[in-house]
Amino acid sequence: MNRYIVAFFIFCFLGWIWESVYCTIHEHKWANRGFLYGPICPIYGFGALLGFLIYDLIKPGYLPKMEWWIIFILGFIVSMILEYPTSWVLEKWFKARWWDYSDIPLNINGRTSVPTSVAFGVAGILVMEVMIPLVDRGLSSLPEFLLDILALILVSLISVDTTLTISSLTDFQKYVASIDEEFQNHMTNIVEKVYGNQNSIYKKAIQRIAVFKLPGRKNKIAKQLREKQFMELIKDYYKSDVVKQMDQYIQHGTTTTLEHCENVAWISYLINEKLHLNADEKELIEAAMFHDLYLYDWHDGDSSRKTHGFDHPDIACDNAVKHFGISEKEQEAIRSHMWPLNITKIPKSKEAMIICIADKYCALIETIRLNKRFKLRH
Repeated sequence: MNRYIVAFFIFCFLGWIWESVYCTIHEHKWANRGFLYGPICPIYGFGALLGFLIYDLIKPGYLPKMEWWIIFILGFIVSMILEYPTSWVLEKWFKARWWDYSDIPLNINGRTSVPTSVAFGVAGILVMEVMIPLVDRGLSSLPEFLLDILALILVSLISVDTTLTISSLTDFQKYVASIDEEFQNHMTNIVEKVYGNQNSIYKKAIQRIAVFKLPGRKNKIAKQLREKQFMELIKDYYKSDVVKQMDQYIQHGTTTTLEHCENVAWISYLINEKLHLNADEKELIEAAMFHDLYLYDWHDGDSSRKTHGFDHPDIACDNAVKHFGISEKEQEAIRSHMWPLNITKIPKSKEAMIICIADKYCALIETIRLNKRFKLRH
């Protein structure tokens, strides 16, 4: 699994180099062809992943070795399949086109064309015959633990990069700012609201203390209040035998799956509190606690675990629905927490986006075993 992730990023980077060099020469000025801030073009990575899967099926003899002309036709068809919907989605979401083939003969709405697909078909021969075997030998020589660390770092980086890119291209930043402004306006009515229930008192006290940079003892009080409120939110989950089963399996490093879920819930809770995002606290914590409720050891070498990174969100969600009857918003948050690895399952709520970011952060810290240094709970 991690081999595919690292290979994906290698070809994303190589695709970015090719596109940027070609367009710089063509336009006589520097052209950064990446959709994201970083030096990657994901569309090349997805095309190469398909090539890697075919390569892995050919090696043991599950598929016959392909002739060059079959590779050419496959590269031609795949490029059209990838380019057209990708261009359409990017234009619908961000009101912009990252490529336009309108001035090239035999184009389809400027999104793809026969000449460019012919070029991709030729490139497919080079990729399948030379580059994939070369990358495969290089990755096979790396220790497993190094592949694990590389994969986590790369997924964490692209998650942050994608979040920043989408934030800059949409109204997400304005949305967060409006939430904060609304929160500050409502704080003028704090006296009336503070006489609600005990949980409300705790929450307002935490938020008011966290707003200011208070030294020493007051910072300690703020931390204790946060932790007490968090423990109140998660204590009931530890009464469930289903949840306790997660403690039988290692997730990252020496951290069990249950410990990882609590870490993600804790970081999600802090993000929501400190940024005043006003996400639904119960749904946020519940989805975080169940986001890896898949109940098996993904390190056991079972061949069915090779697609664990893609499959386990759905398995965890199905288990959470079966045992706890979670809401649709929580289901969406669990199913999308591996985005952008699962590229089609984009977080659609504040709760889902918070958990997605917190999961990448915790996975990285747990893998390099610096939990205590970065103040994770386990």
